[in-house]
Amino acid sequence: MVELVTVLLTVLIAAGVSAVSTRTLVEDDEAARMLGLATAFAVAPGVPEAVAARDVARLEPAAEAVRRDADASFVTVMTPDGTRLSHPDPGLIGQTYQGTFLPAARGGALVETFPGTLGPSVRAIVPVRAGGTGPVVGMVAVGLLRVDVLSRVLRELGYLALGAVAALAIGTGLAVVAARRVRRDTLGLEPAEITALHRHHEAVLHAIREGLLVLDADDRVVVVNDEATRLLEMTTAAVGKTLAELGVDPALAARLADPSPVADESLLVGERLLLVNRTGTDDSWVITLRDRTEIEHVMRALDDARSVAGALRFQAHEHANHLQAVSTLIELGAHDDARELAVRWSRDIADLGADLRERIADPALAALVLDKATDARDRGVDLRVTGRTGTTDGSDDLVTVVGNLVDNALDAVLATTGRGVVELDLTDVGDDLTIRVADDGPGLADPAAAFTAGWSTKPGGPRGLGLALVARVVERRGGTVTTGPGVDGAGTGFVVVLPRRAPSGAREPVAHAPHGDHQAGDAQA
Repeated sequence: MVELVTVLLTVLIAAGVSAVSTRTLVEDDEAARMLGLATAFAVAPGVPEAVAARDVARLEPAAEAVRRDADASFVTVMTPDGTRLSHPDPGLIGQTYQGTFLPAARGGALVETFPGTLGPSVRAIVPVRAGGTGPVVGMVAVGLLRVDVLSRVLRELGYLALGAVAALAIGTGLAVVAARRVRRDTLGLEPAEITALHRHHEAVLHAIREGLLVLDADDRVVVVNDEATRLLEMTTAAVGKTLAELGVDPALAARLADPSPVADESLLVGERLLLVNRTGTDDSWVITLRDRTEIEHVMRALDDARSVAGALRFQAHEHANHLQAVSTLIELGAHDDARELAVRWSRDIADLGADLRERIADPALAALVLDKATDARDRGVDLRVTGRTGTTDGSDDLVTVVGNLVDNALDAVLATTGRGVVELDLTDVGDDLTIRVADDGPGLADPAAAFTAGWSTKPGGPRGLGLALVARVVERRGGTVTTGPGVDGAGTGFVVVLPRRAPSGAREPVAHAPHGDHQAGDAQA
């Protein structure tokens, strides 16, 4: 309906403008034609002489012939004082011309619209000169009645009306075709519905807790939501740019450039573990990103809870044995021996916590190491903690690095002999903190690939995240990580050197990878 009204208004406005223009053009054209006829008759052979001689008998038939041939309303010849020498109405010959003639009498030409004896007319008046160039001996007026001008205007407007009707018909047809095409392309939705749908789309797009990217055929971003911007740490306007231009993690960019299917694939992007899906359309790729980092936190907490539960069961069993021994000593009357045994067992546990608190100033890191030491003892592994550190800044980074390295070492030892030694040394050296974790397991099969995300010999997934996270943290902090021999030359040793303060503006890292996903030796990283 809007299209039809638009076409109708356009045609009507165009027709109105054309009508006014046509009327003006017709009137100007007729005025010019009258001036040309008057000028030509004023210099026609014999006319100047007949005017000078006031020869009405010669002028009247000549003027009437010109009038009929030129389809004019009148051709009037007059003397310089305005006395008519010819006129279509012979009874008006000899009377004074009605209209402006003084400019022509002085040698000029004049075009005007004047209500004469025949009615309103467009007329031109020119002088008649003796010999064609001599003094003015008379004047010639040629005119066309406005009625005749109007009839020509109406005739022209008729043609214009036919064109307007044709334009209206064509425009209406095209508008109907366009409307059907638009409705088909918009699935029959009205403009208000499209607007509402767009608003809902924008609201949902930016509200969902899943990253969404749409890339065109040239791998340029055409749609991106807030969650994808956050997960990929894109700080500039992303639309219209490629992932490489946006500085997206090279591992993700390379995986998305691979044409092979991507379905629920885990990728380490920066220090986040993302679950990536990619779906192709006719001319674009739709990519979804889900942050598994928080899920990994929960899994880690669950593993820790299981570890604590196991330790509690072990301790409960051990405590029952201790109580039985103390009870037996009391029944035997060895009260002093019973008291000494109970104090010694309590002191061993308290001394371990006190020793760690003295060696490690950071409470979070000390608690982590105490938990690992308890877990290692319960699993039959000797975790030896040496060195001393007063570092208290960047505890999240330290928990990530130490937790992953110790878990790798414990897994490496337990994967082979089931018993062994893990050494942890934390030492402040100048402005750096040096972390050394060593084990007496089988050693790394491929040290060069150990820090690559996804490299692992353990079944299941996601794997190969622990050492990759360590490498990301070390790189962000501007530190170094090296590998070498482990305890007594066997197994593997990792040495990490971190500046004591993280660079300004660095974001908080994620926690270390889930317990059981770390690999050591042929089972590490």
